[in-house]
Amino acid sequence: MIKTTTLSALMISSAALAYAGNLEPAPAEPVVFEPAAVAAPFWAGGYAGVQLGYVYSEFDLGSATSPDDFDDDSVIGGFNFGYLWELNNGWHIGPEFQYDFADVSVADAGTGDTASFDEIARLKLIVGREVGQGLVYGSAGIAYASFDDVGTIFDGFDGSDTNYVLGFGYDHRLGENWTLGGEYMYHAFNGVGASGGDVDVNTLHVKATYRF
Repeated sequence: MIKTTTLSALMISSAALAYAGNLEPAPAEPVVFEPAAVAAPFWAGGYAGVQLGYVYSEFDLGSATSPDDFDDDSVIGGFNFGYLWELNNGWHIGPEFQYDFADVSVADAGTGDTASFDEIARLKLIVGREVGQGLVYGSAGIAYASFDDVGTIFDGFDGSDTNYVLGFGYDHRLGENWTLGGEYMYHAFNGVGASGGDVDVNTLHVKATYRF
């Protein structure tokens, strides 16, 4: 009986060792290191949009026949497009073209003669910096406006002038491609017309822009 029990134990131990020898550890899964996702630059690249706002103009047309100043305000609106390059530390720079349709006119109360302009085109350099979800920027460039007159008081006011424009603004990111912002600009047109009058134009816009 002892021999049988001993023989059985040896057989069970041998079988267990043989079974254990056939067991192979599962192959280890390869470790794959994936680079961290890097957000694409949002503000860099091309863009196009529209603007709508308010314009306030000061006509200084002083002359021997028309010594008075004239002011007028109106609605103004148009379109814009440009391109920004990304610099270091969130800074961006690039050109922008902006065109507005206008309906600004002044009239001499005594004669009914008028002077007006109906368009402004601008070519500006934009310099801005990212602030959270927005871009704060300043601008400087040249502005073109065409002027018209009716009557003798503003005689010689017909024509156009090109001078400078300065401004600043803020655009806020709304989604993957859209921004909404505001912009103020000051324009100076000097030596307009035969009498050498000056016209200062202040504009305040709301801008909606699609960025490619």
